[in-house]
Amino acid sequence: MDVFGGAPRFLAYPRPVVVQSGADAVLKCQIGGDPRPAVIWERSNEKIDPQGRYRVFEDGNVYNLIITAVTIEDSGQYICKAKNSIGETYAAATLKVEGEAQEMELREENKPRFLIKPLSTRVGRGEDAVFSCKLWGNPRPEVVWEKDGRKLNEIFESTHFSVGYQDGGWFQLKIFKTRAPDGGVYTCKARNEFGEALAGAVLLVDAGPGHEEEGNRNGYTNGQWKVHQSKQRTGRQVPNRLKDDAMTKSTKVKMFAVTEGKHAKFRCFVTGKPKPEIIWRKDGRLILSGRRYLLYEDREGYFTLKVLYCKQKDNGVYVCAASNTAGQTLSAVHLSVK
Repeated sequence: MDVFGGAPRFLAYPRPVVVQSGADAVLKCQIGGDPRPAVIWERSNEKIDPQGRYRVFEDGNVYNLIITAVTIEDSGQYICKAKNSIGETYAAATLKVEGEAQEMELREENKPRFLIKPLSTRVGRGEDAVFSCKLWGNPRPEVVWEKDGRKLNEIFESTHFSVGYQDGGWFQLKIFKTRAPDGGVYTCKARNEFGEALAGAVLLVDAGPGHEEEGNRNGYTNGQWKVHQSKQRTGRQVPNRLKDDAMTKSTKVKMFAVTEGKHAKFRCFVTGKPKPEIIWRKDGRLILSGRRYLLYEDREGYFTLKVLYCKQKDNGVYVCAASNTAGQTLSAVHLSVK
């Protein structure tokens, strides 16, 4: 045998393999060579170690890679490389996993999604407030309404609100004879066996003449922030200035879009005496600094929230709430991750 004839060569190239999700997949190829070649398998330019769900074995000159309990993530191209002292060669094998993709498609088709999201609203003290939204989901989603991250039946008496459903996928929350403390972020959570969806909106309650102090003490202000506000007799000053880069100064929650994987940054500037405490919430839930969130006050005095590497689950209403002993104010933005 000549020298070239001893280099590894494929006697049978690997064939494409199609298996169902959860089954075992076997990729194989037949290789000759003298001396006998060493064979490895790679994926994404990384060697596959024969451990965990991966096993390799030889049957004469047939080399096998076995992947147990495959998932959709295992789909793709695998490289079989053979090398000896004379030379080397390689070939690609394709694995396609079926079943899970269809399941994911079914889940995407039937999980809850908002066709029309609830809108933020402002009402006068004593007026009724109504949030409506239109949902799709099969089976029909179960809907739960929350305020500032708490279920309504935990904070309201049963006669203070009602929830309802109308044909066509319309869900409604009605709050009767609103009071200042009713102001806040209301969240609609929809869930069925295929997934869940969430949307939020802000309720602002105008305290009305003669009740300004009550409104400042107990609830959210009406969203109109003045650059200058006179001090009260006690020397305390309600948080009176809230500037924003992607925040809102009106009842309507402003939309802010970010590309998936990018960072989203919200800034607000607040003044008041004593110095206000700043709390950030997403869909009514308190946000704390961590791996995904950065909270800080920058050199310019802006209170900043940074959402890192945005994902679809970061969609929602973000609220910056400023409060001190004199009162409270807020600004809100709806983040949409594209």
